[in-house]
Amino acid sequence: MTLHAHYRLNRHRKFEQEGRKYVADLETNDIVQLNDVEWEILSRYGTQTQYQIVEALKQEYKVESIFDGIERLERLGQKGSLLSAIDGAAKRDTDSWKQKDGKPKLLVPFHFTNEKTSLDHTTNLNRYQLLTHLTQFADLETLTFSKAGEEDSKPQDFQGYGNIRIRDIETEKSSAFTPSWYAMNGYDGILLLSQFLTDDLLYYQLPGVPIVHCIEDVQKLQGSTLETLLNIYALQNANDTLIVRSSWVKDWLTEYGVPGEGVSVIPNGINVGEPIGKPLAKQYTATLFEKPMFSQQPVVGLISGFEPNFGAELVSAFAHANPHLAIFVYDSFLAEYYKNPPDNVVIFSANDEETRSVLPIFFQALDLVCFPAIPGTPLSLVLEAMADGTPCVALTKYGLPPEVEGAGTVVKSEWRGGGNFRVPMPELSNVVNQWLKPSHTRAECETAAKRLAQKFTWEKVAQETVRSIEEGHRKPSVNVSNRQRTLLPSVFCRRYNPGTGDTTSNVYRIGTNRYDCLETALVEMLAEHHTPTEVKTVFKHFRRETSAS
Repeated sequence: MTLHAHYRLNRHRKFEQEGRKYVADLETNDIVQLNDVEWEILSRYGTQTQYQIVEALKQEYKVESIFDGIERLERLGQKGSLLSAIDGAAKRDTDSWKQKDGKPKLLVPFHFTNEKTSLDHTTNLNRYQLLTHLTQFADLETLTFSKAGEEDSKPQDFQGYGNIRIRDIETEKSSAFTPSWYAMNGYDGILLLSQFLTDDLLYYQLPGVPIVHCIEDVQKLQGSTLETLLNIYALQNANDTLIVRSSWVKDWLTEYGVPGEGVSVIPNGINVGEPIGKPLAKQYTATLFEKPMFSQQPVVGLISGFEPNFGAELVSAFAHANPHLAIFVYDSFLAEYYKNPPDNVVIFSANDEETRSVLPIFFQALDLVCFPAIPGTPLSLVLEAMADGTPCVALTKYGLPPEVEGAGTVVKSEWRGGGNFRVPMPELSNVVNQWLKPSHTRAECETAAKRLAQKFTWEKVAQETVRSIEEGHRKPSVNVSNRQRTLLPSVFCRRYNPGTGDTTSNVYRIGTNRYDCLETALVEMLAEHHTPTEVKTVFKHFRRETSAS
């Protein structure tokens, strides 16, 4: 557990005189008067974490006064008294953070399970696969909270995700601590799987605990993906990692000025079904959809990440331009809303275990796989569709994605974000028809495609995820307090008290995860650039204006 990585305790001597408590800084010759709680904090500051200090003192002192004491000591440290700021990197033993058994202990907040209905079945299945395989390489733990005998989350909610420990925390009704507070105690890293930032913001304020945040390729969330990714980048500290599932998402972020250091591409593993052979797969597909041409003509697959209107337009145009081809479209939107596709098109989406179980058969019926390299296209399904030895055609503004290197070709397309995607239909039709013909190049690509199942396994995904945590510990621990103040200052808000029914003006201190008096926060903010007299004048003006109104 990381101590106060941004300050070290100066050599000092504590003494009492005339009932008052003082401490002499032997390095700066300063003498500072302390109150009782600051006296206790100073005794613990060099050997305990902030979490340990608060937990040790909260029975004797008010929590607010403990945080105030810590803040005052660190403000003194900013001026060079009692504490000295550690500039730049804090040197550490690269393996000192590890557990005795060599496995990192990771906190996995399980509020992501509340998102199931907002996501597709494949995304939920992938997260299940990740966690069950992660338990081989890391000790996983999640938190539950009990108030007045009622549990916030029941243990059975976590069954089926592998060997994940449950840490139940009993809290008082008046407790203002958020789950992120308890994440400060005893974890080597935090794994965030939520696709929404509602419950994740506060975890990014924890000092010294690497965070790995996995953002999936979810077609339904395509419109909000960029905002989510940019918010995570703004929140990240130097030892945090944003994991995306495809190289084109990282390329996309680069265009928006996001450097690649804090972004890793770790594609999901492939869920490959039992091979039944292409002729039988074609016959099964034709029978199930009552489309005989799927057993008679070449079958082209389109794994779509398009927004619905453009997706429907492209499918219709491609189908009419190639009536001799049977076209299998995987698209969660169009499967629900596109009611009358062209006769040579079937549209499918795996929405539950039953439909997911037959998807590998449909994929084995494909002779070619097409996909747009844009956020929202599920790379794991692209790779699964190719794993039987089926080459691909990538519709992309970039080059052939490295994940499918040697297994296909590209059709250069224009994409300016959202639904603004332009595919040259004559070129696409020509490339598809050429690649359906036997050739030496196609044979080489088929061989490369067959290797994908061994290349993208869930064991490797789990290992790479744990490695991201390990690399976070190896990175220099920089002083992030300045960045936090810039990106995430204290947030002014209106707070509703359900007990009294009153609404008050407050400030939420992101650094310490607690609410405070608005006036106190304003005084502190103004005092950074103004004299005490000027601050008093401002407040006199406010009070005069309030009285007049």
